[in-house]
Amino acid sequence: MLSGEIPQEICGLVNLQQLDLSYNHVTGLVPQDIGKLKSLTIFDLSYNMLGGQLPSSFGQLKSLQKIDLGFNDLTGRVPQELGNLSRLVLFDLSHNFINGPLPESLSGLKQLEYLVIQDNPINTGMPLFIGSLGRLKVLSFSRCGLMGPILTSLSMLKNLTALSLDNNSLNGTVPSLIGSLPNLEQLNLSQNNLSGEMLVSQEFINRIGMRLDIKGNNGLCIKNNTSSEVKSPISCVSSRNRTSWNKSSLGDQEEEEHKDECGHMNSDLYQSSWSSKNHYYGYEFRLWLEQMFLVMMFLLL
Repeated sequence: MLSGEIPQEICGLVNLQQLDLSYNHVTGLVPQDIGKLKSLTIFDLSYNMLGGQLPSSFGQLKSLQKIDLGFNDLTGRVPQELGNLSRLVLFDLSHNFINGPLPESLSGLKQLEYLVIQDNPINTGMPLFIGSLGRLKVLSFSRCGLMGPILTSLSMLKNLTALSLDNNSLNGTVPSLIGSLPNLEQLNLSQNNLSGEMLVSQEFINRIGMRLDIKGNNGLCIKNNTSSEVKSPISCVSSRNRTSWNKSSLGDQEEEEHKDECGHMNSDLYQSSWSSKNHYYGYEFRLWLEQMFLVMMFLLL
């Protein structure tokens, strides 16, 4: 296992394409001269003990596709220069001490598919640039001290498969179109201050199943907006019926649940601390295949 600071000499390896020192005891700062590694595509120093702020020179690494600095001791704000990384696919800063607000320049990350910021003291409203990242598949802001309403622009993220906003101070209602996201498979809104009805279709119920968690929100309830069997204007999922998604419709339980019109969906099967790494193994495998293909072509020449 490696220990100590990142050697300054690494910044002289101008043809280096991948730097992976994850799961070590690397300490100190990320060198400012890291911006000299113009060929770098993968930068992974997750699970170390790095401190200090992210260097603005990261913005010079135009070939970067992956930055994973999760589980370190990084502080300060994200440099606005990182918005220049137009090829970035994965950005993981989870479990650090990064402060908000996040720069709106991150709207330039048009190829970004995985944005994992969970467990950082962001302590602001939701970043407005999120709705412009149309390729996003995984978005996690769990335990970030987020305040205010959930952005309605989240409904524009048609490729989103996992959304985790739990354990914040979000308030207001859940934008109705979030329940219409066609690829959403995991949704965690638990432990906030949300209220009102969350309208969902039967297709959404069948698809997301027990991977929905809204517990810990006073007054937030789920309403099936497509079932012909719903007789009253409100039919909400009760915490007393945790296997209700196996029913053919929420209307089947209305007799029991009209007494608790705004119950809470408590999904014991959903783990709010899910790891984004399970979602992007396929992406890394594709990169590996591409590299092996290039090596084979070189050997055949």
